[in-house]
Amino acid sequence: MGFFVRASMRRALAVGSGVMMAWGAAACSGGSQKQADSAANKPDGPPPPCARNEAREYFCDDLLPTNAEQAAPEPYETCPRNVDVKGSVFPATSSSARFDVPRTEWTRKRVPPGHACCYSWCSKLDVADVEQVDPAACQQPNVMREKLCVSTAEAGLSEAAPSPNELCAAALTPPPGVSFAPPKAAALDVASTAERRGQGLSECCYAWCSKAPLGTGLGAK
Repeated sequence: MGFFVRASMRRALAVGSGVMMAWGAAACSGGSQKQADSAANKPDGPPPPCARNEAREYFCDDLLPTNAEQAAPEPYETCPRNVDVKGSVFPATSSSARFDVPRTEWTRKRVPPGHACCYSWCSKLDVADVEQVDPAACQQPNVMREKLCVSTAEAGLSEAAPSPNELCAAALTPPPGVSFAPPKAAALDVASTAERRGQGLSECCYAWCSKAPLGTGLGAK
């Protein structure tokens, strides 16, 4: 009888421990999510992380007001802490762009006189099915080659390319504003992507062919 009592107590303790561990994991997970939500909702903080199927977009300018009420942290006090989103290629998840220290440092080293202020935000990528890519599109008459490069997806993608480009979508649907005739799906351009990585940019590049408008004289030779 004592054996069965002890066995039952062990099972109860095991179940209790499992419940406590699950509760602890949920609490930690909830805490992490609350911290992420807090960072995203803090207007004067650093740019929040992007979610799955999202990419970071940037805006840089060296002609911004130098006496902003809300200045960026030292040593970038001449930059406003945030600006309105400008020139977003994909649908932005926020109307405000936050001051981005790494992008500012990268740009100032490469663009004289080194006074640029850079900002970033997250945009929703239009991830496409790679099977929708038309391999014969560039063989048609009167077409022109087009390309689009976007930042890597920080939180991953629903349809990712093989390694070492697993933070790139295998295919994207280009937005209308960047192409004469955007296709349903543009495939990852591995060569262009590798070239951008060599320049220190964590970007994914996509290439496709669009039908050139009549009378433009444009088209692939």
